[in-house]
Amino acid sequence: MRRYLPLVCLAFLHTVVDTSALLVSPLWKRLTLECGLFGASLLAVMLAHSLPTSLAQGVFGFLRERRRMGWLLLVGPVVAAICLTAVGVAAAPGRVVLVCGLFIVGGVSVGAFHPEAAVRAGTLLPGNRTRGLAIFMLGGSLGLSLGPLLSGIVVDRWGLDGLIYLLPAMLVVIPVLCWGARARGGTETGTSPTRRVSVKEMFDGRIGFAISLLVVCSFRLVPNMGMSKVIAFTLAGPGRGFDEQEIGGVQSLFLISASVGMSLLALLFPRGWERRFMVACPLLGVPLLAVWGWEGCPTWLLIAVLIPTGLVLWGTTPTMVSYAQQAFPRGAGLASAITMGLAWGVGGLLEAPFTTYYHDLGRPQLAVWVFLPFVGAAGLAAMFLPEPDSRTGHPVDGAEPTPELNADSDEKPKTGS
Repeated sequence: MRRYLPLVCLAFLHTVVDTSALLVSPLWKRLTLECGLFGASLLAVMLAHSLPTSLAQGVFGFLRERRRMGWLLLVGPVVAAICLTAVGVAAAPGRVVLVCGLFIVGGVSVGAFHPEAAVRAGTLLPGNRTRGLAIFMLGGSLGLSLGPLLSGIVVDRWGLDGLIYLLPAMLVVIPVLCWGARARGGTETGTSPTRRVSVKEMFDGRIGFAISLLVVCSFRLVPNMGMSKVIAFTLAGPGRGFDEQEIGGVQSLFLISASVGMSLLALLFPRGWERRFMVACPLLGVPLLAVWGWEGCPTWLLIAVLIPTGLVLWGTTPTMVSYAQQAFPRGAGLASAITMGLAWGVGGLLEAPFTTYYHDLGRPQLAVWVFLPFVGAAGLAAMFLPEPDSRTGHPVDGAEPTPELNADSDEKPKTGS
């Protein structure tokens, strides 16, 4: 059990970071009213909230392959907590630029944490990268479910200013968890490479394959990025009348189901099935999402369908990260950044204009019909991705691996075909 301690601390640190990131989730209706957001201003705030995290993961994933970045395990969560709890204090008419600035700095800090943490998580259980990543991402999913719930409670009691009351507790637990996560375990991830590695070398010369993987993952994540806003706008709208605490509870239910999915992955995931999950889960999610596109759907059914939707679309996302790390073992940090960061950002960039447009029309549920072609295409396109060779991390139809890759791989050879 001792070998799990650094991984558990890292997972709980991920919980704190993603709690900070999702504090705004049930508050979109309140923010639009407090700041007078509409049209372009609402789109700007949505993009300021979603894009910096994702772009930062790409940048820091690249930098992580070139120099030590372990300090981000402490600095990233601290700055994220400060900025994202301050959004409530800043929200007011005429302060759109300040709110965007806090989202940008906080989002960059959230994004800076993830590549270093994900690579470390992938090495803490040698021989079972997917299980380690599932436990790490389970921590993040707990944070994603805890964030809306806490936010709804404090805002319902103290207004938007209540978000700042969460900051002291975060600043206490972050250093403790960071210390525990740095305890020796697994294989070393913080060592500097002996020479600088180019992006082409990180991807073993397969830039086209990396771009294809980014597109597949981005399309898969369009509904993941948009559903929190659709849920908030729909439940706060006429005929449903939910307040922030109730919206936060519903969003937490949605993301708790994702935590259950990640728990099942951590316990039961069949080794080598990453690509199969990347094909099946988006396709299973299409009919579930379609329920949310039905404007006359009873509220109880909208809430009930969120449970299997979260399980299928959120709970299985660790398989994308594991697939990318196995496919690109030389650039595991950048591979993590693609599937945990850039793909989420591109997904957010794709969904934000549609979510804004249908919100302005007063019919936010219709945005879901735009999400469906993206998630369906992701599942179909994943059929054409190659299976990674568990001995080397390369796709089986890729170039011959180098001896260095064989030495660095933490996956054991398969014993059967």
